[in-house]
Amino acid sequence: MTEWESTKRGAKNFAKDVDPNKTYYTIHTAVYPWGEEKLWRPWKFDQKKWPMSGWWSGAVSAEGACLRYGPMYDTRPGSHIRPMFACDDDALYAEPADIIKILASRERERARR
Repeated sequence: MTEWESTKRGAKNFAKDVDPNKTYYTIHTAVYPWGEEKLWRPWKFDQKKWPMSGWWSGAVSAEGACLRYGPMYDTRPGSHIRPMFACDDDALYAEPADIIKILASRERERARR
């Protein structure tokens, strides 16, 4: 596991070492009322933006991602850390038709007053 620190020098080294075919990871701490939880986020730097140099992931450069969200890792974290944007279940809690019904009933209640 290679780690690039979130310092100016570490970010520059990371920007030089980026492989566009590889996924990199950052680890974040989410703070909840019941405690803190570690989450990981994947990064894929597969775009070159002209006239800027270096690799980009959407609107974030490799160097900027390392500085803002680093340290960066080249291996996926273990199973004890959850992915940041994963769903806990596939349940659908409200469909658009249900939301429209709720809004309509609230409007009717306001009209009665």
